Amino acid sequence: MVLSSPKLATLASDNQFLPVGTDCGNGNLKLIVDHAEIRTPSYFLPIHGEPYDIPAPIDGGFVQYLEGTRSDLVNQTWITGKPAYTQDPLACLRIVDDERGKIRYGLQMLLGGIATLSHRPLWRLLVVASIQDAKVFGSELKLAIAGTHTVKFNGKHHTTVEIQVASVMEEGSGAILSNRAQIDADGQNILIDFGSGTTILSLFGAKGKLIDRRVYPAGVERLIDAIATNQETRKRLAQEGDRAVIRTGIENSTFSYGRIDWNFRDIYNQELKPWVQSVLAPALKIASPWVPTASTKLAIGGGSQLPGIAQLLARQEFVVVPDGAWSNARGLARIAQLQRVNP
Repeated sequence: MVLSSPKLATLASDNQFLPVGTDCGNGNLKLIVDHAEIRTPSYFLPIHGEPYDIPAPIDGGFVQYLEGTRSDLVNQTWITGKPAYTQDPLACLRIVDDERGKIRYGLQMLLGGIATLSHRPLWRLLVVASIQDAKVFGSELKLAIAGTHTVKFNGKHHTTVEIQVASVMEEGSGAILSNRAQIDADGQNILIDFGSGTTILSLFGAKGKLIDRRVYPAGVERLIDAIATNQETRKRLAQEGDRAVIRTGIENSTFSYGRIDWNFRDIYNQELKPWVQSVLAPALKIASPWVPTASTKLAIGGGSQLPGIAQLLARQEFVVVPDGAWSNARGLARIAQLQRVNP
């Protein structure tokens, strides 16, 4: 088996804070540390006792919390991302299944992402994060991740991670900055973020100022659930489908169910229409009062990348941002860079 090498973040002096954008979504963590981009599935597995072996830090990491600001985590061990699912598919927790998961596991997911990078004894991070309804939950998320955390990554290295949280922004705010070339800086712009658990609709005014935002409480996970519980799926597998395997098959556009000889493309096509009716159409209806005065309409998030969805959105004159799942995180990272230079 060939193991990939850890990603490299730009080297910096111990006194320099690296700019970080973190978007812990219900489906995936998107983390940018300086110029290194890390994406891991939003899975979390607490570890009790000694594992048989430490998983390779590929698409997730193994973390032991030794001491630090989060005294409640001292002596706790966990795995994040794909290794968490591989270790125990039934016991691993999905962020999407916990309404407070982005806060409850925000630091754990962030440290798991850092664990995939090349070792450094000290990380000093200036973080710009986002969360749904930052006005309500922003201070909680900031409190959850800020501070000094001494950890052991992947069973090997002791590391101190010092985190300053520059700001916690509304989800989607970063996307306005990262797509500034496509928007009218002096006009109104609509942004729809199709996430795993929610669909967030935002109206931004001149200079990227947020005017209004609405949250529709459903997203891509509803489609995945429908495929998993579809009668043909249950007939083929003699049980409900594994949602993680289904998600992977959709994201890579093969619709292959893992490594077994079964393709669920027809079931995807069958369930896509009800999903459009129950998620996409209501979301667009919420945004309809904003449309007459909007200069630009952008669609981001994993749901905007679903096979067949881009064409439907194009008919409504929405611009589907290429690689839209990264738009918010890249904008947050850019904001962190600017705040480091101009604190």
